[in-house]
Amino acid sequence: MSNKWVRVAGPRLFPHLMDTTKLVRLCPWTDDDLWLLRRRNTSEMTTYLGGPESDAALLARHRRWTAMSANAAHEGRVFRVESPTGDTVGTVSFTPKEHEGEPIFELGWGVLPEYQRQGWATASVRGLLAHLAALPSAHRRVAVHAFPRVSNEASNAVCRAVGFALLAETMHEFPPGQHHASNNWRFTLP
Repeated sequence: MSNKWVRVAGPRLFPHLMDTTKLVRLCPWTDDDLWLLRRRNTSEMTTYLGGPESDAALLARHRRWTAMSANAAHEGRVFRVESPTGDTVGTVSFTPKEHEGEPIFELGWGVLPEYQRQGWATASVRGLLAHLAALPSAHRRVAVHAFPRVSNEASNAVCRAVGFALLAETMHEFPPGQHHASNNWRFTLP
């Protein structure tokens, strides 16, 4: 998926939802998106992610994210999320991982403060799930997980709204070296 509009509800992926969700465009991360990473690097945006990073760490993250866009579509990707008016509302990403011996895709997202509480995180995650469901079966992982901190009410609400199943509370490491109590949410791709 590259710069295509995604209407993210529908009977195949979200049978319990009416088609009333927002349209989003998932744009693979490019070198021009450093400004967005800097906008995300505030205390407000990183409260549940270990706090703001140094400029050197941001630049290293930007290089990793940009390099991911050159990988095959199933190998992980960070997307800049656009609204139909062309506004950048945030990011959504997935990484292939192993969790308890099972191959999974782990999701992450962040919505800029001025777009929060408007449904953009939910639409972004649904758009990413539609992208993952469209991958060739040889590259698709059935299990999709998210691990928001237990205290992150907004991200846990996104998981509930999208239809993830809450499996358990667990200790999760993110960023590397920081362990925290998180909820283990699972979505099963069709």
